[in-house]
Amino acid sequence: METTVKTICPYCGVGCGLSVKVRDNRIVDVKGDKEHPANFGSLCTKGATVDQTIDTPNRLKFAQIRFNRSDPFEPVPLDGALEHLAEKYRSIFRDHGRDAVAFYVSGQLTTESQYVFNKLAKGAIGTNNIDANSRLCMSSAVSAYKLSLGADAPPTCYEDIELTECFLILGANMAECHPVLWQRIKRRANRKRVRIIVVDPRRTPTAENAHLHLAIRPGTDVALLNAMLHVMISQGWINPRFIRDHTEDWEKVRGMVEGWSPARAAKVCGVSEIDIHRAAFWFGQSADALSFWAMGANQSTQGVAKNLGIINLHLATGKIGRPGSGPFSLTGQPNAMGGREVGYMSGLLPGHRNVSDDAHRKEIAEIWGVPLPRIRPKPGLDAVRMFEALETGEVKALWVVGCNPLATMPNSNQIRRALEKVELLVVQDCYHPTETSRLAHVLLPAALNLEMEGTMTNSERRVSLLQPCVSPPGEARPDWEIGCRFAALMGYEEQFSFSSAANIFEEHKLCCSDVYALNMDGITYGRLKHHPIQWPCPTKSSPGIARRYRRKTFATPSGRARFHPVDDLPPADRITPDYPFALTTGRLAHQWHSRTKTGHVAKLGKLNPEPFVAAHPADAQRLGLRNGDAVRLISRRGVARTRLKIEESMREGSLFMPFHWGQSAGEDGCVNLVTHGEADPISRQPELKHNAVRLERDGGEAVKA
Repeated sequence: METTVKTICPYCGVGCGLSVKVRDNRIVDVKGDKEHPANFGSLCTKGATVDQTIDTPNRLKFAQIRFNRSDPFEPVPLDGALEHLAEKYRSIFRDHGRDAVAFYVSGQLTTESQYVFNKLAKGAIGTNNIDANSRLCMSSAVSAYKLSLGADAPPTCYEDIELTECFLILGANMAECHPVLWQRIKRRANRKRVRIIVVDPRRTPTAENAHLHLAIRPGTDVALLNAMLHVMISQGWINPRFIRDHTEDWEKVRGMVEGWSPARAAKVCGVSEIDIHRAAFWFGQSADALSFWAMGANQSTQGVAKNLGIINLHLATGKIGRPGSGPFSLTGQPNAMGGREVGYMSGLLPGHRNVSDDAHRKEIAEIWGVPLPRIRPKPGLDAVRMFEALETGEVKALWVVGCNPLATMPNSNQIRRALEKVELLVVQDCYHPTETSRLAHVLLPAALNLEMEGTMTNSERRVSLLQPCVSPPGEARPDWEIGCRFAALMGYEEQFSFSSAANIFEEHKLCCSDVYALNMDGITYGRLKHHPIQWPCPTKSSPGIARRYRRKTFATPSGRARFHPVDDLPPADRITPDYPFALTTGRLAHQWHSRTKTGHVAKLGKLNPEPFVAAHPADAQRLGLRNGDAVRLISRRGVARTRLKIEESMREGSLFMPFHWGQSAGEDGCVNLVTHGEADPISRQPELKHNAVRLERDGGEAVKA
């Protein structure tokens, strides 16, 4: 029997629809869903080969346990593994308290699974020590939206691509990381008067197709944004009426940017003064402007400041809350937006609430059916601090769900020490071995997205329904089901008596129903089976609201958007003669995170066959290095080894290395051996985009510039 199932691509935050043909519980064909408004049938190479990530040699099909890391794993029934964990957790609570445990979860989980684990930690166990790999992805954008607009999430939609005249793309290589959206931008760019500005130290494939590429020095984005606003003010390209009627604190920003002339910014950023004027002219004088940004802005000790600098441009020109205009952060994972809805970060609660707010805790405690004191008012440990607490022994147990922190967290030498120190490491994943699962005490088998039902929310706030294409292998189960089984064993069966993902979604909606900006009352599984829906969606007759703030009323107490003055500050890891290069990490088009999925797809392996570090020809020549040489990167934290790739696209003094390979490229082949964990003081997002290193030929004496 052959059927066609509509579901969602499990990769980037675009949220592409898939049309999957299934025969005898096997996927025989994958195509883009032509009816899904996120992609209209288009797919990237990863999405088109997603069927090859299911039956891989490293699929984790059964639970496994060992009591010492020197022992081999022994397979056990899933319920037996969970009973063992329940006993261990009760012992830890008795001896060390409930804050001695922590959870680290993923933006790749369904909203329902994210909701369950957040409720398990904060509502049942009573610890706020739960954080997500979204801390590495979108936390700076979350903080900036809340500070400036009063609520999280973009006010824009993908349809705005076809309506704008100016694209400002900062720190986002959309051609490789969000290729389906990039194709829409390229089609729009063929229209007269449409301009693309790309801000990126590298001449990426995205920058190659821009009308203006500003190859700034790494970390100087705030200086550039302030200078652009300086020009717009001096030339009268702002919107005084919008500023007067709908914003506050404008004079603070105006005073700050007065000191950022294009001449000053040109020296700081290493670009021409004329190009700064040109960027300001195109943004300020275009009828509409749309800004995209991603990790290049967020992964910084100034990540929130960079986000606020972008939003300041839109508020100053009034280009927000209308078709074709607005700030539009791009999520890196398929359901990072859903995680933000359920509040799975250490200081958040469902419905864009905060643990520190008394009223917010009371509202969620009532919905969850738990005593109010159970939800703690103090934020828990963010990702970086969580792994520091593991190393010091403050946290005794860590439960990792759907991610591989040993490969993806910064300063992986410290992450390894932390994971080796922790008394109990639980890894719940679809695959084993991974870098992290090799250190686990307990392995729990999770179903893949193509094997379960659930929802995901993409970058434009569009909720789509995953529908199971095939059955999960062995005892693999949806993440939410594993979490619920464990909660029941811990005595919380009533609060976790969900019989389906749809039941969980209905409770999740209750957490959002009194939050107008996030209202999902009108979204049901029945409707989602026919088409995806954007929130806010207050009623079942509502099609969903594509653009927020159309009435120019913002989610702040005053109803006005807030300007925030931001100033340029240097990155935390300073460039010195001993560490003269600025290293940034990032993605490639055909691989995904730490390659647990894509590493088994032969076609993708041929397209991106191995790791490398890219350097400008002048830097390589000065160091006496040739293309393909074995090299090592040395930072204040460690050493990583790889091959050199000489590229004209690089800026002199800058290096780029993809993070996908982790320790799978060799024990010292992980770029995160040299990255650092210094983070933005507001968002706590680590600065993965600027690491001071030196570059040497491997196996010989240090080669000095």
